[in-house]
Amino acid sequence: MNNTQIITKESFNGLFALGIWIVFCWFFDFSFGTFIGVLGLLAWIWAYRNPERIALQQGKDIVLAPIDGYISNIEQLDNGVCIHIKVGFFDVGLVRAPTNCKELSISKQAGLLAYFSPLNESLNESLHAKSKNFEIMLLPRIFRHSSFYAPIEYKAGDRIGFMKVGEVKMRVYGNIEMISRIGDKIQAGVSVVGNLR
Repeated sequence: MNNTQIITKESFNGLFALGIWIVFCWFFDFSFGTFIGVLGLLAWIWAYRNPERIALQQGKDIVLAPIDGYISNIEQLDNGVCIHIKVGFFDVGLVRAPTNCKELSISKQAGLLAYFSPLNESLNESLHAKSKNFEIMLLPRIFRHSSFYAPIEYKAGDRIGFMKVGEVKMRVYGNIEMISRIGDKIQAGVSVVGNLR
C-alpha cells in the first residue's frame, strides 16, 4: 500500500470529470468555463496529493497522527484516550498507522452522508480499523470513497486507508502521555501525538 504515485487513486474520477469539463468548454470556446475548470483541476490535484512522510521522532513507543487535520477534542477513557481529528478538503486524506500493528481488523457500517444533520453521528457511514493498540473510526461527511486497505501487518506511518472531509476518531489503548493538544494542526505519519508508557 506504500505506492509513490503523485496523487491518490481516489482522485481519478474527479480528474476525469474535470478533464471532460475542460475539453467541453474548450471545444465550445467558453474561455471562462475553461479557466474555472483548470483552477478546479489544480485544486483537485493539490487536495488529493500523495506525499511521502517520515516521522519526526523514531521509536516503538510513539503514537503518530493517523491523518492530516486539527485536533478538535481529546477524551480520557478508562483504558486509554480518544482523539477527535477534523479533516478538511485540502488536508491530505491518507490514513496512516499510528503505531506498528501485526493484525488489523476492518469493518464498515453503511449509512448516509448527512453533514449538516444533528443525527449525523448515528446515521452516517462509518469505517472501523482495530488493532491491539489502537482503533480508528472514519466518519466521512461528503465523499463516499473512504476506505481502509488490506488487513495486513503495518509499520507506524504506513498508508492504511483514505478519507476526505470528515472526522477521524482514534482510540489508543494503554497508558499514554499526550504531546499534542486540542487545536493543534497535525500531519499524518509525521506529528507525534503521544508516547506510550
